[in-house]
Amino acid sequence: MAYYITGDCHGEFSKIKLFCRLYNLTTEDVLIVLGDFGLNFWLGKRDIKNKKMLAQLPITILTIHGNHEARPYELDTYVEKQWNGGTVYVEESYPNILFAKDGEVYSFGDKKGIAIGGAYSVDKYYRLLTGRPWFEREQPTEEIKQYVENKLTEINWQVDYVFSHTCPFVYEPADLFLDFINQAEVDKSTEEWLSKLERKLDYERWYFGHFHDNREYHRAEMLYEKIIELGTGTTMVCVGRPKFKKGEFVSFDFDTGVEKIEKYGRIAIVDAYGTFFQQKEVSYDIVDSEGILNKHIPESDVSGLRTI
Repeated sequence: MAYYITGDCHGEFSKIKLFCRLYNLTTEDVLIVLGDFGLNFWLGKRDIKNKKMLAQLPITILTIHGNHEARPYELDTYVEKQWNGGTVYVEESYPNILFAKDGEVYSFGDKKGIAIGGAYSVDKYYRLLTGRPWFEREQPTEEIKQYVENKLTEINWQVDYVFSHTCPFVYEPADLFLDFINQAEVDKSTEEWLSKLERKLDYERWYFGHFHDNREYHRAEMLYEKIIELGTGTTMVCVGRPKFKKGEFVSFDFDTGVEKIEKYGRIAIVDAYGTFFQQKEVSYDIVDSEGILNKHIPESDVSGLRTI
């Protein structure tokens, strides 16, 4: 039994399918998705098709509520059940796909984590104008907020993990805001409330999605393409955009077989995802400062751009 966590899927599940193909998983293993999973979005045949596919995978999925999906308790097909010490919503036909209830505290081995979902859709008016799904109760209501705070009081405001969709202001990535969105018109009441909780809460790690990037903080982690092991940060797979481009000058860790040493060089090739032995993430061929071509350096070992 092991626990893993990832960010938004938006109905694109290739990272989860790859994860299950690469590792020897069972439904005893749990993958937490930090909202906007993409299952209760269209509320029709497309959702059913995806649920049937995911129900065949050898893993249990626990998803936090995002802003682009209906709340399960508003749908007739869901029932409540107890799971790992807390209440979840589940459909009988898809028993390995669980939806967390905001404020519930779940056990993950000897650790405990609380679910706090919801966020504001910055594309709300576009969705309303074009007829795409938008959900009125995308953000937590006052009743939900009170339930969350009551649960935190019960555990003396101490928890190992927080699983949210958006994040407190202390972790807000302003550099990722969309240029064409007027931030003065964005409803940040959920972020304000989470900030009040964060200042009072004693926690080990805060995980969130929503902003479509992967980023580590001192006590938090933003996730998108990555699937990592809960609590350790070990990358299991990372499906998505290469961080670096051909020609960029980077520093990287090179594995000699005995130890990893820091080197630097220029990227010669961005390996196509899933090729060679680097199946879990993007890799690079890098010409180092001595003119040696270092093949298939995994992205997790490339630490960043260097100036020359």
